[in-house]
Amino acid sequence: MTSLASLRDPWLVVLSFLWILFVIALGEAARRLGSFSPDVTRKVVHVGVGFWALPTALWFDSPWWAAACPLTFVLLNAISYRHRLMAVIEDDGRGSPGTIYFPLVFAGLILLLWPLGGRAASVAGLYAMGFGDAAASVVGRRWGRRRYTIGGTTKSWEGTAALAAVSFVAILLGTWAAGLDRPAWIASLGASLVAAAAEAPVGRGLDNLTVPLAAALTFWGLERIGS
Repeated sequence: MTSLASLRDPWLVVLSFLWILFVIALGEAARRLGSFSPDVTRKVVHVGVGFWALPTALWFDSPWWAAACPLTFVLLNAISYRHRLMAVIEDDGRGSPGTIYFPLVFAGLILLLWPLGGRAASVAGLYAMGFGDAAASVVGRRWGRRRYTIGGTTKSWEGTAALAAVSFVAILLGTWAAGLDRPAWIASLGASLVAAAAEAPVGRGLDNLTVPLAAALTFWGLERIGS
């Protein structure tokens, strides 16, 4: 007999698509109707999609069904990146492979960590990317005054600090909501600091790979050590 969970997962895939399309539409509306810069509206999409890591971890049973939606958006975003179809998710209209990396790492963390009991860690990775990196971009562009350069990439200390601080709060709350018995203070702090370090030397969308991977694996490792 087909289990209730196996019937639920396909409907959750549909719900995931609807949520992401809603977030993209919201960002596009803000771009067209408001006086927001393309960077701000792109980060609205980042936050909205990153947030969905928590419902994904809580509601899906199968990691393969959970990864279906982000894997589909790898293809869709690759087409958009090539043909500049969705300005709201592109980097100031220029396009960025980061729009491909984000759903790719979303799916990868699910498939890698869920079988290892790392649902909360996958949330940590996506929350560092969705919330922390968005804060770094907004703060760095608006208030970043103290600059530093690593490997040819220039960032601001204000943006890096914002990434670490916002990531810490988002990871702490998100992973607790994902089902941990108690807030994982040390794992969240470690993940947020490593995420900030992983974002500092990279550009051109590569932070959409390095930040969530670094945060998720650090959180998973520290959680195992502390358990």
